[in-house]
Amino acid sequence: MKALSMVFVGAAWLLAAVPAAPHHSFAAEFDVTRPVKLTGTITRIEWTNPHSWLFIDTEDDDGSVQNWAIELISTNGLLRRGWTRDKVKTGDIVNVEGFGARDGTNTGNATTITMTNTGERLWESSTAQ
Repeated sequence: MKALSMVFVGAAWLLAAVPAAPHHSFAAEFDVTRPVKLTGTITRIEWTNPHSWLFIDTEDDDGSVQNWAIELISTNGLLRRGWTRDKVKTGDIVNVEGFGARDGTNTGNATTITMTNTGERLWESSTAQ
């Protein structure tokens, strides 16, 4: 019995030594005073944890193409909300509303994502207004 206890203690120590994946709060990265409304073409989707990412090309007022990285929830969270790997595809055009990054880069956190051709709302976070 003592040997079994030592195994559990040893396992606990090993697990405690594994570094945790870094994660951030919304307020640390994004600015609620910097709302963004974007329409763009999906160029890439990253199904990753702790957040999935949607990359879109948008045009600014002078016609220059800007690539935006849009943070979503985890892959598992998206799957639970009905997303599949073919729900959105490269080349689809979407409207994204959310908040921009504090550092001013073309990075945002989505509150809503809507397909432009069908009007289907693909995503709405609890922070959507």
